[in-house]
Amino acid sequence: MDTAQHRDWLLEITSLPTASGREDRVEAWVRRWAKRHPSIEILADASGNLTVQRRGAASANPIYFTAHMDHPAFVVTELLDARRVRAEFRGTVHEKYFAGAAVVLYHADLPAQPGKVVDFDNRPDKDNFGGNDSDKYLVIAFERDVVAAAGDVLTWDVGQARIEGDRLFTPACDDLAGLAAAISAYDTLLADPAQDGVDVRLLLTRAEEFGFIGAIAAMKHGTVPRGARVIALENSKSFPESPIGGGPIVRVGDFTSTFDPGLTYRVGKIAQQVAAEDASFRFQRKLMAGGTCEASVYQSYGHTATCICLPLGNYHNMNEPEGRIEAETISVNDYHGLVRLLVQVARWLDDAKKAPDLRERFDGLYERRKRVLG
Repeated sequence: MDTAQHRDWLLEITSLPTASGREDRVEAWVRRWAKRHPSIEILADASGNLTVQRRGAASANPIYFTAHMDHPAFVVTELLDARRVRAEFRGTVHEKYFAGAAVVLYHADLPAQPGKVVDFDNRPDKDNFGGNDSDKYLVIAFERDVVAAAGDVLTWDVGQARIEGDRLFTPACDDLAGLAAAISAYDTLLADPAQDGVDVRLLLTRAEEFGFIGAIAAMKHGTVPRGARVIALENSKSFPESPIGGGPIVRVGDFTSTFDPGLTYRVGKIAQQVAAEDASFRFQRKLMAGGTCEASVYQSYGHTATCICLPLGNYHNMNEPEGRIEAETISVNDYHGLVRLLVQVARWLDDAKKAPDLRERFDGLYERRKRVLG
C-alpha cells in the first residue's frame, strides 16, 4: 500500500471545510479522485448521498464501506450587516464552548475570514439521540467587512492540519478520516487485478451530524440493496480502555444499539488473522458507547451492518479537561491500520477460513457435543 499517498490524502481531506448539508467541497475532492479511475463510477441518490462502485457492478451481496462527509460546523443563514452574520450550528457541541469562540468563514475560493461568536440562541431539541443536542443559532462578528452568503460554512479556528510524530491534529477527523481511509483502501483494491471481480462499494453520506439524515434518506431511497454487508467507518471518542494508538476498533455497538453479531464476528476474525501474520498490526474490539453512528441506522432498517472506528481525541473539537475548542486528533498508525484492515475485509470476508460464519461455528459445536444431552 502507498502509505505516503494515504497520509497525504488524510491531511487533505480532513482540512476541507464541511457541514451538514454543505458537503460540496468533500464531494468535489471525491469526484476529482474518481476521475483517475475510469473503471469506477459515482452515483448520487435523490438526497445527494454518493455511491462509488465499479462500472457494471452487480452482485447479490456487495460489501459497502460507508463514511459521512460532514462534521459539526456553522452554516450562514443571514447577513446582518457588513461585519456580522447569523449562522446555525449543525452538530453536537456543548453550549459552554461557544461564547467568544474563534471561527473562520469560507466563501467560495477566498481565503478564510476570521471571526468570533458574539451572541448565542440555544433552542433545546427534546427528540435527539442522547438528550444533549439542541438547535443553535449564533451571531458571528468580524473585525473587517466580510464577504459572505447564505450557505457558507464556518468552522472552529483550530489551525491547519498537521502531523506531529504519530498524531494527526486537524479540524475534522470525524468522519473525514474515516472517508480518507475508505478512499485509500478502495484505491488499493483498484490497483490489484485479483480484486476485479470483488463487488466492494463506498457509500458517502450527508448530514450525519444533524441526526443521520443522509443515511436515513439512503435507506428510504433504497440506495443500499438488500443482501449487502455494510461496514460503517467512524471516529469515536477515546476512553482509557480504548486508547488512541491501540489500533482501529472493531466496534460491536454504540450508545444506541449493538450491531450484527455475525458480521462483527467475521470482521474481528479477519483482524485477528492480520495480527497473526504481522506483529506490528494492532486492533481493538470495543462497544464504544460515546455516541451513536450510522451502523445503528442501517441495522434498524433491516441491513446487516457493523462498524470499524478510529479512537478519537477532542471529540467534536471539545477538549473537555481544558474546557476549550481544539483540533481533533487521531493516531496516524491507527489510520494506516484501518486502511489495511479494510483491504483485508474486502479480500477475505467471503473466505470461510479467514472469516468463518458464526452460526456455522455454533452448529459445528452442537454436532460435536450434543451427546451430553442424552
